[in-house]
Amino acid sequence: MTVKHATFTLERVYPVPPERVFAAWADPAAKAGWFTVPGGGHSLDFRVGGREVTTGPPGDGKRMVFDARYEDIAENERIVYSGTLSANDVLATVSVTTILFEAEHEGTRLTLIEQGTFLDGHEEPSWREQGTGDWLDALGKALPV
Repeated sequence: MTVKHATFTLERVYPVPPERVFAAWADPAAKAGWFTVPGGGHSLDFRVGGREVTTGPPGDGKRMVFDARYEDIAENERIVYSGTLSANDVLATVSVTTILFEAEHEGTRLTLIEQGTFLDGHEEPSWREQGTGDWLDALGKALPV
């Protein structure tokens, strides 16, 4: 049994105001468009105490489930959530993520800080950092300019 702890910070600058970037996280249809994989499931109750559950597509051989609880939301400024990632009902990670939205010139600087506990080699910190960066890039492509 092994436990790894890791923290990473990712930054992106998007050419739209913070309100638009924040809305892409808060609106269930908008978030499903950039956060989920094709064929995967997604539900979002975006409020303090609300949950977000994302599942991998059926038939991929693994039943991946990301289950998050929103701990703090400051509209257009900050989102904090705790989450777990499981594969085939085996817990792989537990994490706390903070997302900051800051106006910068005529756009938004998004800073994401994740603190994770990675269990028994089911996921590596570098995999999570890469995947998180990929969906931040997908968010950038989904934002209407």
